[in-house]
Amino acid sequence: MSTPAFAEGATTTPVNERLKGYSYPLSARGVANLAPTPPWHYVGDVVGVEFWTTPAAAAASLPTGLDPDPASSGHGYALFIDWQFSASDNEYLDPVRSQYSEFLVLLDAVHKGSPVAWCPFIYVDNDEALARGWIQGFPKKIGAVHQTRAFGVPSQAGPVVGPDGRFGATLSSNGRQLAEARVTLEKTAPTIPALGRPIVNLRHFPRLSAGQ
Repeated sequence: MSTPAFAEGATTTPVNERLKGYSYPLSARGVANLAPTPPWHYVGDVVGVEFWTTPAAAAASLPTGLDPDPASSGHGYALFIDWQFSASDNEYLDPVRSQYSEFLVLLDAVHKGSPVAWCPFIYVDNDEALARGWIQGFPKKIGAVHQTRAFGVPSQAGPVVGPDGRFGATLSSNGRQLAEARVTLEKTAPTIPALGRPIVNLRHFPRLSAGQ
């Protein structure tokens, strides 16, 4: 994925608080938090599949404020991504924390008359990615995501990134397989179609005392 993504609007804990950090867990030095202070940067390889579901099923997943896109109701993308992450302290040098795999669904929708994408389902295999996702408003859950990898040297052990290159990907969670994809490349596309719309998220932090 060639376009960098980042998060803005960082906040910090009060200066008079003994425990520091951008997110939980807070600590004396402020380095135990799962999600460090933004901006956040990502780079990765994507295996994507375009699909259509029924307009009714797509509409049922939309929150208040979003409506089906009348031009493409039921249209969406399923994306498997092999990510590497960093904030502002070379976090990518700690691969066990900075590398993770992700699966998400993006559906066409409309927000105030403008075409957008909505993410009803998303899975990651890393708790730090889970924390960052909840802060951003992605409904992340833990899953096992795998995809075929391509490398910069020709080998029978990997596909070519070009015509006839073949890629596979799977998602499972709690022992159940939820998604599988097989893709054969045909030609180079001028854009990344699945990321052509702005993604609208819903940040939801429930009150523990709700209803009491």
